[in-house]
Amino acid sequence: MKYRLALDLGSTSLGWAMVLLNGQDRPCAIVRTGVRIFPDGRNPKDGSSLAVTRRNARAMRRRRDRLLKRKARMQRLLIEHGFFPADEAARKALETLNPYELRAKGLDAALTPAEFARALFHINQRRGFKSNRRTDKRDNDSSALKAAIGSLRAQLDAAGADGKPRTVGELLWRRMNDPAVRTVRARYREQRVTREDGKPRVDKSYDLYVDRAMVEAEFDALWAQQATLNPAQFNEAAHAALKDCLLHQRKLRPVKPGRCTLEPDEPRAPLALPSQQRFRILQEVNHLRLLGGRLLEEALSLEQRDKLVAALEQGSKSFKTAIPKLLGLPGAVQFNLADAKRLELKGNATSVLLGKKDFFGPAWYGFDEARQDEIVMRILEEESEASLVDWLMASTGVDEAHALKIANASLPEGYGALSAKALVKILPAMRAEVITYDKAVLAAGYDHHSHISHAASTGEILPALPYYGEYLQRHVGFGTGELNDPPEKRFGRIANPTVHIGLNQVRVVVNALIKRYGHPAEVIVEVARDLKQSQEQRRETHEQQARYQRRNERLRKEAAAILEIAEERVRHADIQKLILWEELSFDVADRRCPYSGVQLSAAMVLGEQVEIEHILPFSQTLDDSLNNKTLALRQANRVKGNRTPWQAREDFAAQGWDYDGILLRAERMPRAKRQRFAPDGYEKWLKEDKDFLARALNDTRHMSRVAREYLSLICPAGTRVIPGQMTAMLRAKFGLNDILGLNGEKNRNDHRHHAVDACVIAVTDQGLLQRFAQASADARGKGLDRLVETMPDPWPTYRDQVKRAVHAIWVSHKPDHGHEGSMFKETAFGIRRDGSIVQKMNADGEVGRINAYVVPMTAPSQRQRHGFDHQGHPRAYKGYVPDGNFCIEIVAGESGKWQGEVTATFEAYAVARQHGAQALHNPKLSLSGKPLLMRLMIDDLIRLEIDGCLRLMRVASINAAGRLSLADHNEANVDARNRDKEGDWRYTYKQAGSLKAAKGRRVTVSPIGELRDPGFKE
Repeated sequence: MKYRLALDLGSTSLGWAMVLLNGQDRPCAIVRTGVRIFPDGRNPKDGSSLAVTRRNARAMRRRRDRLLKRKARMQRLLIEHGFFPADEAARKALETLNPYELRAKGLDAALTPAEFARALFHINQRRGFKSNRRTDKRDNDSSALKAAIGSLRAQLDAAGADGKPRTVGELLWRRMNDPAVRTVRARYREQRVTREDGKPRVDKSYDLYVDRAMVEAEFDALWAQQATLNPAQFNEAAHAALKDCLLHQRKLRPVKPGRCTLEPDEPRAPLALPSQQRFRILQEVNHLRLLGGRLLEEALSLEQRDKLVAALEQGSKSFKTAIPKLLGLPGAVQFNLADAKRLELKGNATSVLLGKKDFFGPAWYGFDEARQDEIVMRILEEESEASLVDWLMASTGVDEAHALKIANASLPEGYGALSAKALVKILPAMRAEVITYDKAVLAAGYDHHSHISHAASTGEILPALPYYGEYLQRHVGFGTGELNDPPEKRFGRIANPTVHIGLNQVRVVVNALIKRYGHPAEVIVEVARDLKQSQEQRRETHEQQARYQRRNERLRKEAAAILEIAEERVRHADIQKLILWEELSFDVADRRCPYSGVQLSAAMVLGEQVEIEHILPFSQTLDDSLNNKTLALRQANRVKGNRTPWQAREDFAAQGWDYDGILLRAERMPRAKRQRFAPDGYEKWLKEDKDFLARALNDTRHMSRVAREYLSLICPAGTRVIPGQMTAMLRAKFGLNDILGLNGEKNRNDHRHHAVDACVIAVTDQGLLQRFAQASADARGKGLDRLVETMPDPWPTYRDQVKRAVHAIWVSHKPDHGHEGSMFKETAFGIRRDGSIVQKMNADGEVGRINAYVVPMTAPSQRQRHGFDHQGHPRAYKGYVPDGNFCIEIVAGESGKWQGEVTATFEAYAVARQHGAQALHNPKLSLSGKPLLMRLMIDDLIRLEIDGCLRLMRVASINAAGRLSLADHNEANVDARNRDKEGDWRYTYKQAGSLKAAKGRRVTVSPIGELRDPGFKE
């Protein structure tokens, strides 16, 4: 069978359709269609990767574990070398000694071994900050921290000159005894001040801050003094062991960049590398064209090109004045790369910076290119500032002040597309002639840069789609290369979790279709891409983009001044905050938090107390556009929570924030934004479903381009992409919106709308696209509608076939049967000595029903602190609420009645740790050891009879009491719709007993929509 496969690839869905091709390779019948639903691997609140949350929590646990291991190691060494007593009670008694006093006393007088151990153990717990250049540069507080360290160091003198403390321990002991200070904490402070030019500034400071070098100096001073008084005890072996334990620092694992486009086995070179900067300059200048009479394009001569490239080494050059003057061209000359958005060619940012007098000065240009690359790589890779300064002084001849400035240079961040190895080959080719990049690739001995995929280079048709990382090496990170590792680990993966999950689901679905129907003759993938615009529309778009660029540049400068950092270090989030700040009101004095009414200054906005907030909850809209964002005080954002302003009005009122006042402040915002504050703001937004949501759109663009290369592995000659907006137009004009929706509007609450789109994609061939694009260009958008209105169906029964195929779909949901996940919610509840839970009351003076679900926690190592319960066990002092349930197991009681046994996620972890993960999936026995009827997890499917109808439903949630929240397999956006009090859709709820009455049974739907129903069994 010769068929065309169409894919509607989104961030959480894959709609597909198969159409039969006739002898002229034209579509003539719908064979089958389906939908696969899967998670996007992101946090619905902020769009961040779920891996980030797990990684941050894991990093905190590891830091804590390393501290505990270091303390345990230090204690063991102190006991082994005879400092600490072996008896635990004797060690406990030492806690009464003041460690600060001992640290000061030990510089002059003898300490007993136990006293020295007490002092050293205390130092080991607070061993000071050790700088790492690569991480500190991203820390906005690093300058305040360094200033505090420098100030503290200036207060010390190893010889005690002028009465200064000799060590940080002695200084802290003096502070404790000073009635005016009496603190040894490194308190962080912020002070808002007005500069001489009238602009606000935030001064950040610490009262004091200890670094690792001070701790090392104190250890050496203490040891030297005690060794002279007790050399037998303070021997060299003990010195080496204890100092290593105190000062050992684990090296950071290097972050490996992506693969080179031309040399997939090589890592991409940093953008700061001078050769990478020169490659960018040559690429742009070689593409530069002079626009002569009748807009004919003329390339630069080799002499002109070389002159311009040499000038760009010294800085950026504008198209309007600098470049024409340099090349001796008339002032009215135009360039192909110049427009309202782009006013200049950027220079070599690395050389411009390092060539300044505060850095290398003119000496920088005296280094050859290889030496420049070597210096920059050392600056980027060296973790220790002191080591880098020493190397710069020794190898380049700069003094310490210049070396320190160079070490902290704000070089361009990120990586280019090519590796250092590829740059060595391609730069000579680009310098030899004024040729474009594609010709330079060939001249350097590489295949054409757009033909280096496996399919394009070999034409091989693989029997099935392999793991994408094996053949799409240009797009993935480096793997281990070990044959025994899983494919993701062996070949590497794409960092974007949405793309990674999406491509894996493409593989699952396409391979299942190939196994059943054979290889497709053609594959079409929808890509989100704008329609071809007219000249006027392009001009309007460029003007708007230019306005946005100028605005962003202005705000970047303002943010840099407020934060006192280089403009290159200003984050996108900082610029976005200032954009949202300006949108609060035209009057600067009237820019206020929309909820609390507190006036917001620019300095406040760039601080931690003001947050970017989604007006309509991101989890309910996935709308990450500026129209759905505003600024709010952290407190106001917490009060609002995951609700619309209207839904949170009562809690706002409890804070004294009147809802009418919120609406008045919203009136000062842009129209598209202020309407979202209204009581029906969410309903108004729901009508705006013609456009894809911002984040989903971006992911779709990336996924579709990569998917095209991926799918060419099984269909090299017939894989192509189409613009996404075209599908929406055709769907409406073919009358397909009425298949699932009403009033001609697309029904996004039904997952099967993805299959409808796939049916449109399947009949959209290249000729049709060209006709649409031409009509749009000729009629400036109006002609397109007229053309669609007169376009007949692809074949006479097309709409009827689509309707039958779509209504026959069993939506396939990707199951997740793993036990991994968050075990508890973040909030900790205190437990009183009588066992009651410390819990806040609500506005009515009542406590919630959370008490029964708090899991108590004990600390066996702190028995004396927390005491014992009535059974003599360590007393629980706090508890956490479980965060989700792993499964519900349906078992039969003695009377034959079905019972539900819920296993929380934290309980599943305990079982997996004790018996292995396989114990969670015993097909015959429940975790309680009873005969198992069925085990249900989130996104599992159930078939049951409701009101005489046999329905296929998905498990949406499982609560602790064993209640199942069910939704029909095709229903989408169910959580938001269920919470909507004015809506008419609700979950179907079932317990184990009612599930039996409904003849419920667990069924499966394959990735291509094949239902497997074992039938009801009591």
